[in-house]
Amino acid sequence: MNRILRATAALGVGALVVALSACVAETDTGTIQGAPSADADDLRCGLGTGEEATGEPIKVAAVATASGGVDFSSSPSSAKAYFDCVNDNGGINGRPVRYEFGDDALDPTKTAQLAAGYASDTSVVAMVGDATFVGCDVANVEYEKAGLYSITGVGVPQACFESSNIAPVNAGPRTSALATLQYFERQGQADPFFAIGLNTRGNGDWVADGIEKYTQQAGIDLVGDVLSDPAESNFLPLVSQVKQAAPASLVVVDPAPITASILATAEQQDAKGDIQWACTASCYDAQFGEQIGYYWEGFVANSELALVTAEGEDANQWRAVMDEYADADAPRDTFSQAGFLAAKIFVDALLPLDTENLDRETVSEAVLGVRGYESDLLCAPWYYGEADEHHANHATRMAIIESGTYVELEGCQDVADPDMAEILEREQSEGLLTE
Repeated sequence: MNRILRATAALGVGALVVALSACVAETDTGTIQGAPSADADDLRCGLGTGEEATGEPIKVAAVATASGGVDFSSSPSSAKAYFDCVNDNGGINGRPVRYEFGDDALDPTKTAQLAAGYASDTSVVAMVGDATFVGCDVANVEYEKAGLYSITGVGVPQACFESSNIAPVNAGPRTSALATLQYFERQGQADPFFAIGLNTRGNGDWVADGIEKYTQQAGIDLVGDVLSDPAESNFLPLVSQVKQAAPASLVVVDPAPITASILATAEQQDAKGDIQWACTASCYDAQFGEQIGYYWEGFVANSELALVTAEGEDANQWRAVMDEYADADAPRDTFSQAGFLAAKIFVDALLPLDTENLDRETVSEAVLGVRGYESDLLCAPWYYGEADEHHANHATRMAIIESGTYVELEGCQDVADPDMAEILEREQSEGLLTE
């Protein structure tokens, strides 16, 4: 079918800044209600010695979008919290991690500058917890030239998943959208289907491409595929399109603030009806249900990692580390989990190494060698490996709002993407899912 565009061309970063700056909503953060209580063992990070590391620091960095209208700093913030916990527990065999991250301010030019700076500083052995909304393509150019590798916390645009030196821990918006569509398909609620996203290069168009390919392959009637101007503030035409199309279900692939604005307009028009509304992982936030209100009881969202209230060794440690080492107002969300896990994967990869010979080359070899990494935060083992694309996380969960709070709706499910065949084949042929 023809994609419905609500703008004549893909818009630049400036429009996105305007839109997100206008829509950002404040959220309560801190200790998560309904989550298991932490105990002392949850703060035994890394070696778990309880003694401060005092050796020569190991320098690690990240590039993230923390201002300019988008704040993805929860990924590097949680990575730092975990490294601080590791440093209080013996570090990397006695050597503390010295961590910093640069804010690209939603400007790809600045992303390139930051990446080039870290790449040229040979004391930086790896990038961990990156979360740039706009700059994976330009960052990878610098990393590749310098033999520097990133265990990225949060990948958003297509380039984050199609780069040689970047491997995201999260699943990404395209996988999250397809996971939501396929959940509805399993429930017999996907036909007809409607999709909403942003008209942005390498992001909204990439997600829409995946939805169109999958619905064609599955014989699902895609009655709407709307890519809207990021600066849009009047969602009445969009809601009218949804009502007229009368889909069985739909997915919104927008940042949570924009999604909340769309939902507010839909509520004003009483547009929920028999349509099952849903969102990608961008809306999986412990406070989202309270923000959108009772009208949206039963709203569905994808969760790229374990629910924030889940119990498990890594899930419990993430919450304990955040409460002990992060600011009280630091988000406790999926992106925070991803940054924590990126840091933990890095530490676990380095602990077996000879600390006297840690440099970019030896660390890069260890990072590339990560395979079969298991965590209760993940649905399936994570890996790195040498390749021109990295997309290890392609199995996710679904959540539903009940009494204003997300609870698990469906456990781990593999997500089918028509363009993932080569990655799946490589996983099997190279044995990347096992240590």
